[in-house]
Amino acid sequence: MDKAEHGTKLAGAMAEKRIARQAVADATGRDVRTVTNWTNGKTMPSAAERVVLRKLLGDYDLPGDPVENAIMRSDLTEDRRYMLLGTYKRMLREQDGEGLAG
Repeated sequence: MDKAEHGTKLAGAMAEKRIARQAVADATGRDVRTVTNWTNGKTMPSAAERVVLRKLLGDYDLPGDPVENAIMRSDLTEDRRYMLLGTYKRMLREQDGEGLAG
């Protein structure tokens, strides 16, 4: 995963969990500017820092579609997670079909 992709996933996880940059900085022992650089994709946290980030934010950096990952991490019951995931995938297929028709 490159720095830009990591930054996008980190920023999304922080927003989803409503965790401020200062809280991330405190947890990792870094300053807020460093966390800002991480979320902007300018730099990337070390492997040890990513372990701390996962403890704080969950498996935010899983490979794959970030929406699918967020759905699967949600507090919804299992059947509702899969129903929502199916709807999301159907909407993506429909959107792709619209792009071909236009």
